[in-house]
Amino acid sequence: MQLIFNLILDVVLFFLWVLILRRRKNHEAEEKQLVEQERFLDELAGQYAKRGDMIEALEESVQSCGLDSSKELLQMIDELRSEREPEDGGYFGGSVHHACVLLLFTLCYTIRSFGDLQVQGISLFVHNIRYIKEEVRTELLRRQEGRYAFLGLTSLCVVPFFFSIPIQLWSASISTGLNRFYTGTYGFITLMVCFFLAVFGVVCVQELQYPTMPDRKKRTLAMRILEISPVAMLVDKQIASHYSRYLKRNEKLKELQGFGNIREFLVQKLICAIGCGGLMGLLLTGCVISRTSQLTTGIPQILRGTAGIFTEGMQVLLLLGASLIGYFLPDAWAVILHVRVGQQKSEETLRFETLLLIVRHYRMITVEEILRWMERFSSVFSRALQRAVDDFSYRRRDSLEQLKEDLSYEPAIKLVDALIVCDDIPVSQAFYDLEGERAYHMQQHRQKAADLQREKAAFARVTAFLPFVALLALRLVIPFVLEGLTQLNSY
Repeated sequence: MQLIFNLILDVVLFFLWVLILRRRKNHEAEEKQLVEQERFLDELAGQYAKRGDMIEALEESVQSCGLDSSKELLQMIDELRSEREPEDGGYFGGSVHHACVLLLFTLCYTIRSFGDLQVQGISLFVHNIRYIKEEVRTELLRRQEGRYAFLGLTSLCVVPFFFSIPIQLWSASISTGLNRFYTGTYGFITLMVCFFLAVFGVVCVQELQYPTMPDRKKRTLAMRILEISPVAMLVDKQIASHYSRYLKRNEKLKELQGFGNIREFLVQKLICAIGCGGLMGLLLTGCVISRTSQLTTGIPQILRGTAGIFTEGMQVLLLLGASLIGYFLPDAWAVILHVRVGQQKSEETLRFETLLLIVRHYRMITVEEILRWMERFSSVFSRALQRAVDDFSYRRRDSLEQLKEDLSYEPAIKLVDALIVCDDIPVSQAFYDLEGERAYHMQQHRQKAADLQREKAAFARVTAFLPFVALLALRLVIPFVLEGLTQLNSY
């Protein structure tokens, strides 16, 4: 019976591994797309230098490079030909999400609107392409380094568990007395420990290698539950009783851009608590079934206590402990997301600086237009920038001062300070040292990303070895040692 259950767990873990491999292929496709974009930008600079016409250079570069992502670029060319404003939807209403493609559209749209300029005898279009290329190369190097840092760790989490059945069969062939360590309560507990460690290792390695953020557009289970009137009333009553504390927490949750408000957060905590408690209940039920189906007389003295360890009081404590852990899981996840948001703030600020380097040479560009472009590029700062854009037409200076308070990130605040002085001096003078600042921030960002990736890779290696060590100790070493001690006591 337990062999069949073990086989079911093998199948579940195998399907999880297949899903991970599919996810990895998607990331490899994105990496390939970055390589193609880098090649396309090199070709575009050469074609523009030859032809002098931006649209023709774009079309020729797409054809000569044969890109898999040519659909996005052709969509961009059609949008540039249409001469529509970006606010009309068009290109920004499509499925293009990659920031480097959006940067290229910004450059092309600016050239189309204001014409090309010469900066120290070099075309401004060609000059600005190198900034976009630098963004592409930085992202590509980060992904390549991450791929090699986490190479083989997912397989190391999964593969050891598939040896649990061969180990059990091999042990039974050596000594029939070893069977009692793979059936009953001890066998069930050790098998589930190894399985959950394998799943935990896979999830940790994947989240460390490919960090994800909540999807703001996704309709979550918490949202659906809040549509039930009695649940919504209970949640609102709980918030009202501790309003000041929950208000501060809600402001922090807003920074996560997709994690939800405080009402959804409280429901998520309740869902996780019920889920973890239910899972522990299933495990305890399995332990009881395994215990009642086996005779305890054949179990060694040192393990005989495990057959009755789960008394009613102990079961209640385990259920409460699992529910408590589940209740605080969203809090731990929120802390992790705050760290990722800090990294995203650095990336978006670098992108803002690249955007400003592209448009700063044009006298006709306005602060309001710059703010609108920054809003399109933003995810973490989108709420603050949207508010600034809405208020800018009638509260020009005050809206920018409020934006500084909302951003709460020093490099981004410096950019807003420069936008404020644009009322008195041209944009090019307000951002005269922006290239040097960007180079410094780029180097700082790379160093922090490299240090963070090394720390994550080190933690992932430790996590990846846990399933192997658990299987070796619980399913191989301990049974053989205890069986040897039992045989020594019989002499």
